[in-house]
Amino acid sequence: MSTSSSERPVVYVDESANSGQNLLDPHQPVFTVAGVHLPDDLAASIVDEVRGQLPRNLREPKYTSLAGSGRGRTALMNAFSRLPEGSVRTYLVDKRFMVIAKMVDVLLEPMLHREGYNLYDRKANLALANMLHMAGPVLGNADAYDRLLHAFVDWVRQKSTTDELYAVLAAFKTSVQEQRFAEWVEVLESCRPAADEAAEIAAEGHQDELDPAVTSLYCLATTFGQTLGKFRLVHDASKVIDRNTTLLHTVHLLPDPARPGKLMDDFMGAIEFADSKDHPQLQVADWAAGATRQWAQELAVGGGDQFSRDLEPVAQPWLIDAIWPTPVENSGS
Repeated sequence: MSTSSSERPVVYVDESANSGQNLLDPHQPVFTVAGVHLPDDLAASIVDEVRGQLPRNLREPKYTSLAGSGRGRTALMNAFSRLPEGSVRTYLVDKRFMVIAKMVDVLLEPMLHREGYNLYDRKANLALANMLHMAGPVLGNADAYDRLLHAFVDWVRQKSTTDELYAVLAAFKTSVQEQRFAEWVEVLESCRPAADEAAEIAAEGHQDELDPAVTSLYCLATTFGQTLGKFRLVHDASKVIDRNTTLLHTVHLLPDPARPGKLMDDFMGAIEFADSKDHPQLQVADWAAGATRQWAQELAVGGGDQFSRDLEPVAQPWLIDAIWPTPVENSGS
């Protein structure tokens, strides 16, 4: 007997630090999405306990305001200690790394696909992006590499031409002194036909190509679906997810590039949008997303305080995957 939509498990989702396609915003280097599956009574009890530890004139206890005071941090840690194992899951994106990963996806992958090579097999695309990310600013000029990332973002957002992008790529190549790495840059140069083709597709309107929200939500939903089966998803207000609900509802009809011959997973039922004031689970999702983002930002760029480091044993077990230049579990050791 099939389960009706209203009887399905519910996962509540919120994001932290989404700057849209502006992946190189220096003030928001990390994006996080968090999903929470909690009974109503437990979620309400956790939120009420946090509220009881704070001044009565405080409105909705958002993560940013809580993490800014000693009392709020204590309240957060107490709340996190009450969360059952597996009830919270998060997905991370290092936005700067995502730029070079997207460059590999958009320029190099189509060319290799035509030659019969699956770049997504065993995450070879991310391994290649990791090499370019790590070596680019070291084996080439760091400023020239930075200009290349900005040029690619501008090109995807149709703020510059393909000629301008490849002029910046050529300038970066001249700064590279190590021959083997220069050959990889030349491979990117050889992908000009794929760039021209992608530019034509972009002209048809793909305004969220660089936004990490949709990909992150799909990956998060897949892990919940593996344990919950088909579920309803309640998301805090999000314009980008709202624009892409049709894609998320039909993604199971698309081939999975990492699994040739198979389709993408189908776990999400209805996608709804709600106010966190009406659902304590959304408030918990806000806290989990914020805590994961704060911990990860310390890993990515440093400059965090002791609380950022104290969050590691809390936030790390929530993490199901990431678009990240090095394995997150090894980065803090």
